Amino acid sequence: MTGAFSGNPDKLIDKLTRKIKENQEFDVKQLFSVIRADGRNLEITENSILRQNYSSKYIHLYFNLWYQSFNYHPAYQANLPQIDHIFPQSLLRQVKTINPNTNRKDILKYKTFERNQIANCMLLTAKENGAGGKRDIPPEKWFADQDDDYLNLHLIPKYRELWKIENYEDFIAARQKLIVEKFSFMIQTDAL
Repeated sequence: MTGAFSGNPDKLIDKLTRKIKENQEFDVKQLFSVIRADGRNLEITENSILRQNYSSKYIHLYFNLWYQSFNYHPAYQANLPQIDHIFPQSLLRQVKTINPNTNRKDILKYKTFERNQIANCMLLTAKENGAGGKRDIPPEKWFADQDDDYLNLHLIPKYRELWKIENYEDFIAARQKLIVEKFSFMIQTDAL
């Protein structure tokens, strides 16, 4: 999840194997020292989790831990779970701010990362997100009839006012707290 074994990990794996053979044990602290000495990062922090977004290469790793009941290996490829924007991009792109050069409201308020961040994403089944599914339905309508189990699964703040587009930033802040809480078991406070 930190990318410590991305790129060309062969030499690192050889170093780790040598360390295990040398000590004749699997000492995590020593192995982490070898990984760090190789210039690779192992820390999972609040920031590294919240930095995940719609197109991150590791977002599915987080979602796999988060949505453990989802089938990530369906028989039919088109039934794979899909990442969906809670506040649809089409809706967020309509929110504009004043352009200081023209005095017109023609600048996007929410840039790409703000729209695509993990706090605005959830995992849906292909059926939920397909034809007749969520698509561009705003959260205040999509979540209106959902039960607490559904809201809890997706870590949706239950205060309904947050589901309105004018409260997007407050929704994101509240959901970020829920996401950090969900992954608190992974967040490192002391280096190994």
